[in-house]
Amino acid sequence: MAACRDKKFNNICHLENMNENVLTMKNFDTCTNETENHNIDNTPRETTEFLVKYRDRVYNVHNFLNNHPGGKNTLMRLKDQDLDKELAKNPHSKSAYYLLEEFAVQHQVRYNEYENLINWDKPILWQVGFMGEQYWEWVNLPINRPIRFFQSDILEKLSISPWYILPIIWLPIITYFFYMGCVLNVSTNIVQNILPSFILGLFIWTILEYFFHRKIFHFRPPHNSKILITLHFLMHGNHHKAPLDDRRQVFPPIFALFLAAIAWEIYKVIFPMTLVHFIAAGSTMGYLGYDLMHYYLHNGAPMAESYLYTMKRKHNYHHFVHHEQGFGITNGLWDRILNTDLTLRKLKEPLKW
Repeated sequence: MAACRDKKFNNICHLENMNENVLTMKNFDTCTNETENHNIDNTPRETTEFLVKYRDRVYNVHNFLNNHPGGKNTLMRLKDQDLDKELAKNPHSKSAYYLLEEFAVQHQVRYNEYENLINWDKPILWQVGFMGEQYWEWVNLPINRPIRFFQSDILEKLSISPWYILPIIWLPIITYFFYMGCVLNVSTNIVQNILPSFILGLFIWTILEYFFHRKIFHFRPPHNSKILITLHFLMHGNHHKAPLDDRRQVFPPIFALFLAAIAWEIYKVIFPMTLVHFIAAGSTMGYLGYDLMHYYLHNGAPMAESYLYTMKRKHNYHHFVHHEQGFGITNGLWDRILNTDLTLRKLKEPLKW
């Protein structure tokens, strides 16, 4: 049923009861718009609509309001307004405009055609390898749709993880490492070994965090290698394609435990047995902090000018503007040393998420 919304939109009408999802945006100040799935229900229209207009197209950004990185008040004054001048004064990235189209009351054919490179109604892990030269551009243009990897429900459940599972799994492992370290150091000065070894483990993690993110996760697979494209999408490409899919913002425990087992075998070769457990505890704690912090950077609301506030802004830049910079999640040490740090633009007032 069609209903005209506002004379300011020159009698542009929209469909009140759509069968498709209305998609909403959140969490990045450089791109302004991100989205999350929201199904239309029977709630009165005035509580589910916040219409804006851009280039003669109408967008519903209602569920974006509370998550707007520039503050809800910045958008409140734009209700039922034309955004052309506003966006001309504040240029946005290609990713932002691409994501904005998922808010459109009526999608553009051009936009849908690009996403029709794959069949979204089927598991897509085995489809991406056939995209060839188009994969790299496609994977870096964000959407807000849930990604399904596998046809099997069991495999699919193993590929996703809620954030709270991480401390349940990893804190006992860290405790075990500390316990075994103490047992092996029962005849020595334990305190003398614990702190330096633990700090060394944390430091090693910062290197691993940066190296894997930059060299492995952002390795551009050859366009003619279906296997490498599929592996890239499985490890990290899916997160850049659907950065707001909170089911995939932390590593699945099965995959992480497999990598941890390999790292443990390497640690035992490199470090003496009296220290290796404490070092492993430090690295494991570093990983746990990394994954939890990554989840928070996407979903949390850090206080203005705090450390987490700065890292959240940088991570948003990384996702939506500069894919080849800002690889640090828990810290910016190696970004600064290796010249991949991001320069944040100055704001007239602090951001409020």
